[in-house]
Parts: sequence; structure tokens; C-alpha cells
Amino acid sequence: MPAVMMTGAAATYRRSEPMSLSEFKYRRIAAMGRNEYGELGGICGYARVRYEERIEVRRRKRSFSEPIAMGRGYTDAYAKLNKPPTIQAIHERPRNRLQKRVLTPSVLHIPVYLFLLEYEPYPYNTKPSEFLGVHSTINSVTASALRHGAYTFSREGLLDGSEYLSPTGRIKITSQAIQHTGVAVAVPGRSRSLDGEHVRLDIPHPKSQEKIVSQSEPRETVFLALHQAPRAAICIGLFTKKSLAWGACLKDKASYARMGALVEEERSIGANNMPQASARVIGSGRHTWIVQSHGINCLS
Repeated sequence: MPAVMMTGAAATYRRSEPMSLSEFKYRRIAAMGRNEYGELGGICGYARVRYEERIEVRRRKRSFSEPIAMGRGYTDAYAKLNKPPTIQAIHERPRNRLQKRVLTPSVLHIPVYLFLLEYEPYPYNTKPSEFLGVHSTINSVTASALRHGAYTFSREGLLDGSEYLSPTGRIKITSQAIQHTGVAVAVPGRSRSLDGEHVRLDIPHPKSQEKIVSQSEPRETVFLALHQAPRAAICIGLFTKKSLAWGACLKDKASYARMGALVEEERSIGANNMPQASARVIGSGRHTWIVQSHGINCLS
């Protein structure tokens, strides 16, 4: 048992084991508080000791978690940055050579729509309609319709403004996407004689297989592939090249040939050196597949 020696109100303890710093401070402040303020001083002293202990614990944790810059005359507990921090870019993986290329929307071809002006004479459904022109804007195609005699909207045209009435028939405005790809078929020239023998266009001839020199067409010229029936006409497609339009005509004609409904087939070269093919469809009369060239925004 440790020996105890009392001196007045304070007591001095002699212990064989060393006393901790916090316990020593507490006993010292508690003894001083009882001397000056009684019980109230002891409570305040105890609270102060606990407060200092918490501050000491926080300071030690902060010193372990934060690096302290070493230098002469350094007094601050926080390190100072000599240079601003640099943001490292995210490392991009190199592109795999065997990876398939993905086309972005900017690389893909965006379709362009043009306006077609179609005229159908009175009485309706008695003759095939005619295509008067190709235009790039609604203002241009409307001006062309007025030039061809349009004076008011028809009953259907009151809804969307795509059909006008003229003194001799009605004029329709339709939109068609221009095509850059498709089945390309070489367009032969006009029929000519070889050694006094007439050469037909629908029969291949060994001496007539010459290299076709196509005349350069203006950039603003497009080609219509048309299917003309006895009482109506259909636009098969709008193309940038004559060979593509002619290939579309032969492809549409082949759909009738597969059914065995074509007889008396013929091929020839029409106006403006444009190819055309005709045949009689059993039970429907004679049909014609023809290519027409039109200048964009050409007011004819």
C-alpha cells in the first residue's frame, strides 16, 4: 500500500508506480480548485483536463494523416504547395486493329429530298401523268406550278398544299429522296449499222460491244426512272446517274417478267439520248420504262 501524507486540505500521494500526465493534471487542478473554489473548482478543472486531452488526441491523428513538410524555419503544421496540382488525362487505350469501324452520323450519307412537279390532265385516270420538273425548295416548286397554270388548291390540296388545279388538269407536288447507289447498267448508244446490218439494242452483238463514252452531265442534273402504264405513271426513283436510273427501270421491268406477263418486248433510245424499254403486259396493255433527265430548279 502506498504511503499517504496529508497537508492541510490537499493530499500528497507517494506511489511506487509512475502517474500518467492526464491523471497528474487532474489531481493538481482538482486540488487547486478545492482550495480556491471548492467543489465547483474541481468540476471545472476536470472538464478542462478532458478538453485538453481531446485536443491532444485530434492533433496526434492529424499529424499522422497529413504529411508535414520538412524545411528550415517551418512552423505550420500543414504543407504548402510550390506548384499548382496538375490534372492527368485519362489514358486512352489504343485502337484494336481488328476492331470493326463504326461509322459516325457525320460519315454516313444523309439523304436529300427533292420536290417533283407532276401534271395529270383531264379527265383523270385516262392518260399517264407527266413529270414537269425537279426542285430543291418549296418556293421554287410552287413558282413552277404557278407558271404551268396552277390557280387554286384542290380539295386534297387544302389540307397540305401539295395539289393545285389548272385549267386543263391538276398539278401535284411530291417529295423524293435522291439516290446515289443502286444497280448500274450501261446505257447503249443509238442503233447503228455494222457492215450494212442493222443492230438491235435488245440483242447483244459481238462487234457492238465498244467502250461507251458517256457525255458529262451537269452537276445540277438528276435522272428520273419512270414506269408509264396506259392510265398512270409511277416514279420508280430519283438518281444522280443515268446508269443507276436505267438499272432501276430494268429491275422494275424484271418483276413483271418473273410472272411471265410480258410479251412483245422492245428497247430503244428516246429523246435526249435517254434509254427506254416497252412491253405489253397481259391484261393491262402496253407499259413503258423510261429515263428522264431534269435540271434542278429549272423553270421550263
